[in-house]
Amino acid sequence: MKKIKLLFFLFILGFIAVSCDTKKESEFQMQNGLVLNYGNPAADGCGWVIRIDKVDYSPVNLDTNFQKDSLKVVVDYQVLKSTFNCGLRDYGYQQIKIVSIKRP
Repeated sequence: MKKIKLLFFLFILGFIAVSCDTKKESEFQMQNGLVLNYGNPAADGCGWVIRIDKVDYSPVNLDTNFQKDSLKVVVDYQVLKSTFNCGLRDYGYQQIKIVSIKRP
């Protein structure tokens, strides 16, 4: 019985260790991106987005120095659970929090 409890404890401990490592690796992502202006949200636009690997994201904290249409950037970001609904879209853009951003 003690061996079973010990094996179970080691299994749980290993599972937690693997889960923690995976979360840390995927928490922030450094990627090349393209800043795009999808129009003023007050006029049914969607504001500033960053296209990364053919996916458009809505940044919650894009610095005004990088609010230039078709600007190439390298961005370190975290994908958030929230979405930004705008314009006449059926679904919103996944939001991201920018950790750092620079020009390539």
